[in-house]
Amino acid sequence: MHQVATGMLGTGMLGTRRTVPIPAQVSSHKRARAPPSARCGANKPRTQSEGNISDKDESQDLGIGLKAVWYGAEQFGNIVGLRNKRPRATVQRTPTEMTRQQILDSIRRDYDETYFFTGVGEMEAYEPDCTFADPFTSFDGVERFKKNVSNLGGLLDDIKLDVYDWKEAEGQLETKWRVSGIVQLPWRPLLAAAGGTTHVFSQDTGRVVKHIEMWDVEPGKVLKRLIRPAARTPTSRWETLMLSVHEGDLKGIWLAASAPVLTVSVPVVGVSLLTKLLTGHGLPGTFLGGVEGLAWLFLVAGTITQAQQLFKNIGGA
Repeated sequence: MHQVATGMLGTGMLGTRRTVPIPAQVSSHKRARAPPSARCGANKPRTQSEGNISDKDESQDLGIGLKAVWYGAEQFGNIVGLRNKRPRATVQRTPTEMTRQQILDSIRRDYDETYFFTGVGEMEAYEPDCTFADPFTSFDGVERFKKNVSNLGGLLDDIKLDVYDWKEAEGQLETKWRVSGIVQLPWRPLLAAAGGTTHVFSQDTGRVVKHIEMWDVEPGKVLKRLIRPAARTPTSRWETLMLSVHEGDLKGIWLAASAPVLTVSVPVVGVSLLTKLLTGHGLPGTFLGGVEGLAWLFLVAGTITQAQQLFKNIGGA
């Protein structure tokens, strides 16, 4: 199911496609269509009321997931912004008159800077109190928009934007795009998305007064992709671990996690031995006793696994 949704980054993902230069004007504009739903009794005719209820339920279920992803992404970005504490200059600009062509050229330059992922860009074509909206939230202000997207954009490397559709009309501009970036997590997953933006122009000044993002994305696919490293061949323990998690490889998960687990288990076992030496008993209480038992179990299993890996490497050499 492809649900048009928005805002996981700007108001914050899909296969690679050939980059097409932004045309001056595009005569056609294709809208994303949702495939037929696969459900029991799909061939059975439904009344209008039944169809409306079913579609509404599906939309609400998916909408809740998208909304949760969006709010989580925004709050995570705000936390990262507080941690980094990077000063960001706020430019107080006085709007000047711009021609229609100057406004369009300015928007093109903002796209070149991947403005809605990085917050970089002059955004001169926008009114300072421009409304940034999606199906789940709406707020006013260019500076707030820049803050939201720059916080999350600071977590991304190798950002790529492909604007493949550009449709100009009298009162608005519609674009379609694909964007991707590598998330700065230990296993470096790929964050990729496709969607579109509608820029609504003011009848008085000609500047953008509404910026509406539409994202063609399934939250489940986004989260699943974030588990998988972008690299085809793992180059670190984290990448090996997360690739095994993504593929459901329990053996691979244990092989990747055994060394860190062993590192954590050793001090717990040491405290356990010291406690037994001093008191004649293990760690007190049900909880600590359980931790002690798991630590001994992981110590033995981890030691055996690491020994096997060592002998395997020696044999291979």
